[in-house]
Amino acid sequence: MRRGAAAIAVFAAACAGVPGARAETFRETFERPITRPIGDALADSIGHALPITAASAGVTFSFNKESHAWERETDILGQLYLERPRPLGRGKLNLSVSYQWVRIDTVDGQDLGRLSDTRFPIVDPKNGRLFTLPRFGLDLETHQVTTSVTYGATDDLDLNLTIPVLDSRFGMNGVLRDVAKGSEQRARVRSSKVGPGDLFLRGKYRLLHGAWGDLAAGLVLRAPAGNQDNFQGTGTWEPAPMLYAATPSLSLGHGVGLQAYANGGVELNGDDVEQSAGRFGFGIDCAVKERFTAAVAVLGREPFQGIAPPGFFDVARVDPQTGRRFTSPVLGLERDRASAYDLSLGGRMNLWHDTVFGFANVILPLNRDGFRSDVIPLVGIEAAF
Repeated sequence: MRRGAAAIAVFAAACAGVPGARAETFRETFERPITRPIGDALADSIGHALPITAASAGVTFSFNKESHAWERETDILGQLYLERPRPLGRGKLNLSVSYQWVRIDTVDGQDLGRLSDTRFPIVDPKNGRLFTLPRFGLDLETHQVTTSVTYGATDDLDLNLTIPVLDSRFGMNGVLRDVAKGSEQRARVRSSKVGPGDLFLRGKYRLLHGAWGDLAAGLVLRAPAGNQDNFQGTGTWEPAPMLYAATPSLSLGHGVGLQAYANGGVELNGDDVEQSAGRFGFGIDCAVKERFTAAVAVLGREPFQGIAPPGFFDVARVDPQTGRRFTSPVLGLERDRASAYDLSLGGRMNLWHDTVFGFANVILPLNRDGFRSDVIPLVGIEAAF
């Protein structure tokens, strides 16, 4: 109940425009002496809502000893968020730069910019007065530029470094209404922060290669370089052991081929293993005459537990008609597991001599648990050396 009271103080103080509304970080907009449950929920969730492109290069190469030249070994990879098990090639280097726009549009299916809490008045724990929140709109968008470098260390091993830079913009528009007086207090906050996101170190080792397909083991290490208080990182080290599989390419004739991919693994939380999550994805590429590959995939993240303990968002309320007192979540926020399922649509195009490639993608939500975006567009360019 102490945390629920803190949530009231957070919202009431923010809407009243007290000094906390002029916070140095996004999280401090919600901060108060007892606790900051709403800011914690945002900080713990938004870092995982910012997708990172796969480390796999658009094409892979092998060295032809007879011609003493590198030759392209596979069709262009269309997947932007699924890894392919086949490595880049010994001594080869792939550099990519991408731009991604992420706007958080909903929370548990509610419009994030139009949150409200008016059905049953909330009891102020300080003085017992009743108030409602006719409006508590949040606005959060991120412009993300990501640089990714992949190096073929051996014929079977790839190493990757991925560095995102984030321009994050946060806003709050709140209205608090005193039920007894009928008066309203309004607050409006706008802030922006530029900084690095979490840094990713990734490795992939091919385990099997044959007529039936390819299999590789991967390890992803997420380093907490991003500022969690500005919703730019997770604030914890996260190692993730992964498996990557692919079928052989199936030729349909006329230069068209299909290939399927599957990824799966566990994203381990370095601070609390119970806060870990499973990650998986399945996709199909359609290659067209070695020039362009379209891709479709389903991506999933399944947390092992909810984003907060039971009752974390509960506040004391009164039914004005009956006088009954009870508790329920402020703004209707849920603390249950926020599963995320997305549809990824995109592709790559060979722009110049198997060396320069362009790519584009959109991510669309398949469910509405937790903090979600209506659409996440991505564009980028990469070069192989």
